[in-house]
Amino acid sequence: MKPLIFSDPEKCVGCNRCTRFCPIETANITAIDESGNIKVNIDNDKCIGCGACVATCHHGARSYYDDTERLIADLKTGKPISLIVAPAFRPSLDKAGRILTWLRDLGVRRIYDVSVGADICTWAHIRAMETMNLGPIISQPCPPIVNYCLMYKPELAQKLSPVQSPMNCVAIYMKKYEGIYDSIAAISPCIAKAHEFESTGLVQYNVTFKKLTDYIEKNGIILPMEESVFDHPREGLGSIFSMPGGLKENIEHFLDKKLRIDKRAGQSIYHALDEYALQNPNDLPDLFDVLNCADGCNDGTGCAKCGGLFKSNAVMDDARQSSLMRVSKEEAKEIYSDYDRRLNLDHFLRSYRPAPVNTPDLSEAQIDEAFRSMGKTTYTEKTFDCGACGSEKCIQMARKIALKVNIPENCAQKSRDDIKHDHKLLLETQNKNVESVTCISNDIRNIKESTDVITENLSAVNSSISAFTDMAKVISSIAAQINIISLNASIEAARAGEHGKTFSVIAAEIRRLSESSKATVSQSANMSKAATDSVAKMNSVAHGILDAVQTAHSNIEKVASGVDTEPSPIKPFTMTFNPRPAATPQKPWNPASTTPKYK
Repeated sequence: MKPLIFSDPEKCVGCNRCTRFCPIETANITAIDESGNIKVNIDNDKCIGCGACVATCHHGARSYYDDTERLIADLKTGKPISLIVAPAFRPSLDKAGRILTWLRDLGVRRIYDVSVGADICTWAHIRAMETMNLGPIISQPCPPIVNYCLMYKPELAQKLSPVQSPMNCVAIYMKKYEGIYDSIAAISPCIAKAHEFESTGLVQYNVTFKKLTDYIEKNGIILPMEESVFDHPREGLGSIFSMPGGLKENIEHFLDKKLRIDKRAGQSIYHALDEYALQNPNDLPDLFDVLNCADGCNDGTGCAKCGGLFKSNAVMDDARQSSLMRVSKEEAKEIYSDYDRRLNLDHFLRSYRPAPVNTPDLSEAQIDEAFRSMGKTTYTEKTFDCGACGSEKCIQMARKIALKVNIPENCAQKSRDDIKHDHKLLLETQNKNVESVTCISNDIRNIKESTDVITENLSAVNSSISAFTDMAKVISSIAAQINIISLNASIEAARAGEHGKTFSVIAAEIRRLSESSKATVSQSANMSKAATDSVAKMNSVAHGILDAVQTAHSNIEKVASGVDTEPSPIKPFTMTFNPRPAATPQKPWNPASTTPKYK
């Protein structure tokens, strides 16, 4: 079958609504994209075209193909096309009649209401059950249900009613009894009608209400004011066929309640069909009247919903009441008698060929492994059944993981437990960080205290050097006085002549002692100045260390208290201490080398 529904990954948010409402276990494939986001795609080989995902998606990530644009393009080329219109068209759209006139203007040749086909479909069911000994059967106007039976419950293929759907019945009637050999387009409320038309070849275009109205709005088409009418003979109760239980009501109107007819509509129908396949035939109804959509074709997956559900139902109920008043049981018999004379039942029958989809059998070990991948090991965890993953029960999710159509990351309980685990690790890491910050803070406090001691000692050294400088000045003064005394002694020795030579030698020695003292004091002064400069540099560096330590200590305290702060940068610095010009220079001091390292 051709693909009908597609996914837009850009719009998909991974909410799992499509998976939740899909009746098929493997039709949706959940995966993580390159950006780490969960996305759900569709496997058209497994899809039955029920359209539940399209109807339920709130993000516009699911849409479908139909033949609206191809129909318009072919009409514009002059291709002969006639039209059949579902009964739900008029109650669904306020401008339905004007749309039909616009289509006539584009080139549509004939327009038939599918209600005619519904009348024929009801007549064919009655005659087939009377003459063919069918046994319990399932009505088949609904192609998703046909697809489900043929693909997933092939044993029910023989239970499907052999009567064509109302749309196919009217197409057959137009071709075989009205001489209309045009291509036929159907204005339909159903996405999956395209599969029915593909398998039978009776209708060439499936144009849904929604896509048709979207085309009109998108292209700014101004509709004519005139409203078209249909080109077909009178009809019976076929106009109510699209409502839930419509076939049941049509048959009972003709046969009273001679047959047991059960009805079911909506997504629960697929569970009912599973149960139907397991039942004893004696417990089954003569006819199981089923529809995919809960409110029937009036709210089909391809409907525009322009008027709203209650308005549509009101219009359809008015049509129902009008038909019941207009078409009595006798008149219905007259219509069916006319069909008996003019129509051949065989023309309106079809057969089915099962096309089973192979789903691998899963072992208990595979299911257990899937549970483990979700972190589920206890009975409580395996029966959490929150439904957030799109599966009703955890066991169904485990099956999908084992079948590789879903992923453990899509399990809400696993995500919750992973978050709790990550939060616990984060708290442990945070506690370790707090301990490390406290340790670093203590170390920095010790460095600060040591720096304070260095600063105090440098101040003491500086004071000692200043005292030494004062002493050197005193010595220099004494040396100057000794030098003067030496000069005076030399003069007196010269006056004494031969007797003063010895005293002259002593005076010379005293002068040399004075000069030596002056030289020593001068050298000491130079050394004192160099030491003072070095101590000043060391003092400046020590104060820089102290400021940096205080800033780091403040930032660490803010981090430890949970305050978000932008730490002030600590500028790197070097210090060269050269107390004596002749001394060997020390290596530059890198404060980072003294910082404790923590792993």
